[in-house]
Amino acid sequence: MNVKLRVLSIGAMFFAAQTISAQQDSTKVQNIDEVIVVGYGTQKKSEVTASISQVKGSEIANLNTPTFEAQLAGRASGVQVTSNSGIIGDAPRIRVRGVNTISSGASPLYVVDGIPIFSGDTGGGYTGANALADINPNDIESMEILKDGAATAIYGSRAANGVVLITTKKGKSGKFTFNYNNLTSLATPVKYFDLLNTADFLTISAEKTKAQGLSANYWANGSEFDTDWQRAVTRSTLQQDHYMSFGGGMPKGKYFFSLGYANQEGILLGNSMERFTARANADQKLTDWLDVGGSISASKTNFEGLNNGPSSLSGAMYNALRQLPNTPIYDPSTPTGYNIFTSGSSSLVGPWTNNAFIANNITNIVYVLNNNINNSKLTRFIGDIYTNVKLRSWLTYRLQASADNSITDGRLYWNKVHGDGFSSKGVVEANNLNMLRWNIQNMLTINKSFADHSFNLLMVQEYLDQRSNYIFAGGSGLPDDYFGQAGPISNSMTVQTSGGSVTANSLASYIGRFNYNFARKYFLQASIRRDGLSQLPFANRWGTFPGVSVGWTVSNEGFMEAIKPTVSDFKLRASYAKVGNTDIGSYPFMSLYGNARYANATGLGLVQGGNPDLKWETSIKYDYGFDLGFFNNRLTLSADYFINDQNDIILDRPVDPLLGIPNNTIRQNIGAASNTGFELAINGDVVKSEDWNWNVGANISFVKNEVKALVDGSDILFNVDSNRQQVGVIRVGESIRSIYGFEYYGVNPANGNPVYYKADGSLVQQDAMSGAYTVFNPGAPGTAGAASSLVAADKRILGSSLPKYFGAVTTSVKYKNFDLGALVRFSGGNKILNLTRRDLLGMDFTNNSTEILNRWQSPSQPGDGVTPRVIAARGAYINMDGVATSRFVEDGSFVKIDNVSLGYTLPNDLAGTFGLSGFRIFTTVQNAFVFTKYTGIDPELEVNGVDFNTAPRQRTISFGLNASF
Repeated sequence: MNVKLRVLSIGAMFFAAQTISAQQDSTKVQNIDEVIVVGYGTQKKSEVTASISQVKGSEIANLNTPTFEAQLAGRASGVQVTSNSGIIGDAPRIRVRGVNTISSGASPLYVVDGIPIFSGDTGGGYTGANALADINPNDIESMEILKDGAATAIYGSRAANGVVLITTKKGKSGKFTFNYNNLTSLATPVKYFDLLNTADFLTISAEKTKAQGLSANYWANGSEFDTDWQRAVTRSTLQQDHYMSFGGGMPKGKYFFSLGYANQEGILLGNSMERFTARANADQKLTDWLDVGGSISASKTNFEGLNNGPSSLSGAMYNALRQLPNTPIYDPSTPTGYNIFTSGSSSLVGPWTNNAFIANNITNIVYVLNNNINNSKLTRFIGDIYTNVKLRSWLTYRLQASADNSITDGRLYWNKVHGDGFSSKGVVEANNLNMLRWNIQNMLTINKSFADHSFNLLMVQEYLDQRSNYIFAGGSGLPDDYFGQAGPISNSMTVQTSGGSVTANSLASYIGRFNYNFARKYFLQASIRRDGLSQLPFANRWGTFPGVSVGWTVSNEGFMEAIKPTVSDFKLRASYAKVGNTDIGSYPFMSLYGNARYANATGLGLVQGGNPDLKWETSIKYDYGFDLGFFNNRLTLSADYFINDQNDIILDRPVDPLLGIPNNTIRQNIGAASNTGFELAINGDVVKSEDWNWNVGANISFVKNEVKALVDGSDILFNVDSNRQQVGVIRVGESIRSIYGFEYYGVNPANGNPVYYKADGSLVQQDAMSGAYTVFNPGAPGTAGAASSLVAADKRILGSSLPKYFGAVTTSVKYKNFDLGALVRFSGGNKILNLTRRDLLGMDFTNNSTEILNRWQSPSQPGDGVTPRVIAARGAYINMDGVATSRFVEDGSFVKIDNVSLGYTLPNDLAGTFGLSGFRIFTTVQNAFVFTKYTGIDPELEVNGVDFNTAPRQRTISFGLNASF
């Protein structure tokens, strides 16, 4: 398996082969006995029979990123990483070989130096707070992504979504070293929406109201201002990252210490991250048979966030995109200095000279962002101690004890003067989430070799315990703004609230793994794990998870010797495993009770219906692959075909309402799905000489997802925006969360009404004024047809929200002391429902996008044939608000130039004159360019195939230096 993850595109492979062949005599053999990290140990790369990808820490160390996992994008085949929000603190979405569940958690397991850690948004605080942001990317030595069943089976019940193993930097024997890295970045929004300026806004507003028989200035009036509210809530910012480390060692001991500081202001007002990190580790050989060591990391990460609800009145993007361009942001005549109109129980952005208030009474978003507080402050400690005892030359015992303690403090204040807190006279709240996970591993390892036989036996007993304590307190009705800024403060609120919860679970495991190889030609690996999980009922608490893989290194056979100079490495691999998913909630099988009210009495009531037969979600994984190396591994190729069958997926089964079970559902193991796919990774050193080095590569993955079983085979409708938008469906035979709705035909050129397809292929038009449906005849568009309808049975699958393929192309060129590198990512085959685009064509008194200028105006001015006529307050008919239509479904394919870097390394002799052992300066552009037909800000800004007022991503230009002493 190619674990370098620098691969060569098909188009360049022929050229590479010719170049490499010509230079073969001057090529050194690559070291294929590189050691990589596997579950509970390490293994020689040449002996690996599973599908594992490796990403070196050096590949991401000089990138401007709040969290390391976002930079895995494009660097590992089969691994799709999507940063679908521009808000710093929001966790990226990571899928290893597709979506591996329907209703449960779909994120991989993360293990740092053998410690299983918390990941994702832990749920504390009042803004996105990605737990993985607590790990400084500069501290990472390497990351291994375990993808197939044989690689992940060692983690058993937690491995259905893949496993990411992170190895941090350690001290090295020899001379003391000191390193300092600095990165300073300028961040700007990648793109803005094309919104109407004041002149066009007045034209469209007049047309909307005139269509209702009202005057042209019934809504809009005045052209004194031409305000760009979108740019008012975004900004260009400077971001910085400092990192220093030192380490060294003596013959029997090694040590390492690092400090880091990062400060990133987001491109949206009110959004930022500030992080302090410290890490230390030490290893000591006490005797010839006893080693001890340990590590500790501490971090303090502060996130300042904002409300960006897709339809929240004070949601940053929802609000800013709808603001009227002919109104100002500020008004010196008001007490706040902002353009705010307050009367009685209403407080909204001021109308200025307009004759109507903005639709939905939305707020002055700039005031809200500057005065509300939404933060999360994380304090994190991760540590471990270990001892290795060499009982015999072939027998080793290891004990490792570790802990991960994540503490999140959050503060929320909704300003009482204006915005979300106005009607409640201010809202203030604080919370604390304390999560503690500790883990003990007892490992016994046997290594034996004789003649051509080598085997390794690993036996592990592991115990993990996790506990979460959550409390919150707050209230509303504040006498003064001060009590919100500093609060909550006792006796400062007229209405008080408080609460909390405690959850706990544990996992006990027994693990065995056997590795065998004969003559470095034939390989066998088998593992079995027995897990007991407290989240399941007693009868089904224990599960067994086996895995097996085989490999044949054909290139080590005698009959390959003649072509060894050309085919330097050739291995065939196959694997099978059964793994599980524990991300199913803390008490999914239990009947739970909580506070309840009946008339004027309070007491306990059922809040969750239990199921004592609930059991594991399981995945059966198959993998078939091969690895090829040519010309002393100057050119390498790896390919894998995989099948992942998910069974016993937990779904909600409807029950009779007379039973009194909350939500009228009970959780059962009903669902099934599958992922099948193919991965290809190629890597080539095109030029390798004293002055020139050029490496080119690519990886591509094809994944097909199919739902196999649901509750009674019935569709599950997928909604967003608090169930106000019905946008998708989970259906047997289709990919999960397919976009589902009505197919759009276009505009009736005679009257500007929208026209749709029915299930039988016939056409109906919807009257833009009344909403009534009539049969539409394209041959006679001006003739009214018979009354008709458009109903749920006319909906159809409008496209898959999952990409059919994704990958990347990388290149790095070095000429003497200069280096140039680039990463280009691509993805395609998926569809996106662009609800942002639909909302920007609204028929209420808000601003619109410039797309509305292509509207139908008359039979002689039919527009683009896609955009109907405009009529005030008729968005539900004209744009089919609340329902998906193919009019707003777009191709999500893209090609992105993700990273481009240029660097210069000072010659060693010159660096030495300054007391340096190394010095490099560089500049990097991230999220540089995107090539796509998608009309939104970014085709990756989607959640489950829906783009709905998502915060834009940033483009950064960075300048940095690396200095070593």
